[in-house]
Amino acid sequence: MDNSAADKWQACLDYIKAGLPAGEFATWFRPLTFVDYKGKRLTVSVPTKYVGDYIRDHHRELVSNALNHVFGEGIQLIWRNDEAIRQWQEAQEQTRRQQQKSMGATPALPPIDPHLNACYTFDNFVMGESNKLARTVALSIAEKPGQTTFNPFFLYGPSGVGKTHLVNALGVRLRELYPEKRVLFVSAHVFKTQYTDAVIHNTSNDFINFYQSIDVLIIDDIQEITTAKTQQAFFHIFNHLQQNRRQLIITCDRPPVLFEGIEERMLTRFKWGMIAEMEKPDTKLRKAILESKIRRDGLSFPGEVVQYIAQNVESSVRELEGIINSIMAYSVVDNCDIDLALTARVVARAVNLEKRELTADSILSAVCQHYGVKQKDVLSKSRKQNMVQARQLTMYLCHKYTDMSYSQIGRCIGRRDHSTVLYSCEQTGRRISVDRNFRHEVEGLEAVLKK
Repeated sequence: MDNSAADKWQACLDYIKAGLPAGEFATWFRPLTFVDYKGKRLTVSVPTKYVGDYIRDHHRELVSNALNHVFGEGIQLIWRNDEAIRQWQEAQEQTRRQQQKSMGATPALPPIDPHLNACYTFDNFVMGESNKLARTVALSIAEKPGQTTFNPFFLYGPSGVGKTHLVNALGVRLRELYPEKRVLFVSAHVFKTQYTDAVIHNTSNDFINFYQSIDVLIIDDIQEITTAKTQQAFFHIFNHLQQNRRQLIITCDRPPVLFEGIEERMLTRFKWGMIAEMEKPDTKLRKAILESKIRRDGLSFPGEVVQYIAQNVESSVRELEGIINSIMAYSVVDNCDIDLALTARVVARAVNLEKRELTADSILSAVCQHYGVKQKDVLSKSRKQNMVQARQLTMYLCHKYTDMSYSQIGRCIGRRDHSTVLYSCEQTGRRISVDRNFRHEVEGLEAVLKK
């Protein structure tokens, strides 16, 4: 290998890196490797044909400028596609499997319900700057699952930005292209419940074997897998699928670096493939999402109404769609036209237009006032029931309404460790889901906090 040419190629990558967002460079250029340089012909290896085509279509000028800057003019860039080699290997493996099957060595696996929502597709997923990278990667995976570059695909972002829609769309498209593949979408909550049930009925091996038979596994809200034994089960499934070039797609509400309460070896594996963020949609994308829903539902909304909603409803895509449904309902019930006056009235009821930033201190103060207790007692080591409840609810609301980590919350609430905060959040969340009176009590307190 010509080391000087390889060093020059690295200089080209550095030049390109300076002109691109970090995520874009990591996705499309970091997987490229230098192969050879002879007679002004530079050969570079790409993991798939799709990567090479994407670079040609979107970054041709930047790559050309980098080559001219480092190598000089007149350089011919040749992509060597290693995908052909892998396809040959896969064909050999497929032949081996068919031979085993004909000999009765490998019985056919029964079909499974993928649990995908057929309404979530790429066609109705509205693309913008906040989700462009994630959508591009998802489409690439759907067309060529199991690529080393994008496996696992770890997709993170706040609730309501479209993560579940996107990974469902990926699964739906993949099944259209590869109907023989076993694709499964499962929420982390369901995964956790299934594993607990398997342990109770002594069928843990069957549980592991089933998940290791999946070709494309989509896990939604991975942050909910917090117990050590469930993490260990997922770890074994992850390793098996990864080693056998099966595709893993994972969604989460935070990046791996902010994960707490999960084993380091699991975090390391999350970082093996592609990590992409989906941010809250900007005004332009929110407007496009609204127009798409209105068009799909066959509705008619004035332009100024759409613009008003896009500018004032910022939290999530779900809330945008809920506002549209609410406006339609009020229009029918009140027998009035859809105009700015009606829209402003509906939006004001659903969205606090003057949101104030919440802090741990303001939440603690509100909770103490609600329960009629003193802050110093909540921060103390007291185990009285009303103190414990106020303390746990404060931690839960801090986790929900601030960007603080579990460790940071623990330090603010009486110097507790992150495991105490995690337990308090889980206990409070579980009680909210089963105790209607407590849920209404918390909702009332949240309304006070948002004023």
